[in-house]
Amino acid sequence: MIDHVVRLYPAAYRQAHGEEIAATFREMTAGEPLGSRLRDGAGLAAHALRMRLGAGPAARAARVLGLAYPFALAAAAAGCGLHLLRWYASLVASPAPWGLRLGVDLSGAWGVLLVSSLFVFVGAASALAGRWRAGVPCTVAGLLSFAVAAVVSGPAFGDPVAAPAAAVLAAAVVLACPPDRRVERGRAGRADRAAPAGMAGAVVALVVVPRALVDSHAVPWVSTDYGCWPLLVLAAAGVVLTWRGGSRGGRESAAIALASPPLLAHACVTARGDATAVACLVAVVSAAVVAMLLVGRLRRNRVRSSA
Repeated sequence: MIDHVVRLYPAAYRQAHGEEIAATFREMTAGEPLGSRLRDGAGLAAHALRMRLGAGPAARAARVLGLAYPFALAAAAAGCGLHLLRWYASLVASPAPWGLRLGVDLSGAWGVLLVSSLFVFVGAASALAGRWRAGVPCTVAGLLSFAVAAVVSGPAFGDPVAAPAAAVLAAAVVLACPPDRRVERGRAGRADRAAPAGMAGAVVALVVVPRALVDSHAVPWVSTDYGCWPLLVLAAAGVVLTWRGGSRGGRESAAIALASPPLLAHACVTARGDATAVACLVAVVSAAVVAMLLVGRLRRNRVRSSA
């Protein structure tokens, strides 16, 4: 198996380090159960693919992916949280008995969608809390099963194209992030990445909690039906991230763009057929990019003037 995995590395890197990688792998996995060898082999294959795609630990793409990783988790959790809230609101409003409704909803593709959404939400929360070894596989498995079930179910749970495509893109961003740039409990350097992870957790709360209040009619004068609010929250996180980092805003804009597909898919589904809502969504996305670039410039000018 290891010989096939080593072939995934770029030719120059494979010639220089291939034999060493294979020997180290065989030594470390000698006597290990099959499951452990497969898991370690999958991790090595992921590293090889990142190297081949130019996203190694020292690459600029790796820095962007490391910044996008927590927000991709947050967007996936928020999008699935909105799906679960919509289902729960319909369950409460239905006149049918709960037992009958649960039996119907949890069967077939619809049931897979709901369970997958729950897996994504729990897995993303675990990964953001620093337990990415358990959280990332749970999140990715949930996203991929969600994508398959969304295609099978058709428009019943969203758009049969946008929703699964967004789920696959979110899983790809999460998997593409190098492990050394993820937040891990107890590891050195965790403090440097704790702020984006905490901000990503706040994104989930600020997206899901207001929608829960709206669905419970606690604030009936507020509406998030067009999907603008989740994108506004994600855009605001990008602006704050740019200000804190003192950069020009390009890396933050790219990271937020990579993280946004789950929330964009949700917005596209809710805004379909409404020209005003579509115009609002375009305005929100455009304003977010401009705001990050302006904030980055203002922050850099402020730092230069104070120096």
